[in-house]
Amino acid sequence: MDGPENFPVFVSVVDDEEDLVYLFRDALSQIPGVSVLAFTDPKLALAHFETNHEKYGLVLSDYRMPAMTGVDLLKKVKEINPEVKRILISAFDVGDEIFSSCNCVDVFLQKPISMTDLASNVRSHIETPTVKEAT
Repeated sequence: MDGPENFPVFVSVVDDEEDLVYLFRDALSQIPGVSVLAFTDPKLALAHFETNHEKYGLVLSDYRMPAMTGVDLLKKVKEINPEVKRILISAFDVGDEIFSSCNCVDVFLQKPISMTDLASNVRSHIETPTVKEAT
């Protein structure tokens, strides 16, 4: 990730279920060098991303949400900054055609997921300044 080494990498969690979004945020906040933002409204998440896209490392989005699907959100994220990793998560079966038609999902995760597995997946897809300095 290019840019200053002194700011945390932003990771956005977007899910309309308030309990889940804060659970995910708290679990991912344990990753050194990241600042995790929780959004229950995908339009607000997108507005924040548009303004701060150069600081982002990853966006994690639920598939089914009112106002905008996770795929629609991740398409826009990719258009704005294709370097940002994109994870789609859902409790529902999502057809492969969704992934091939948008080419905007790097990883698909099925709910329920353990917080350990969630954090491991996110950690493996971002580079943080803290991790870079340690190597």
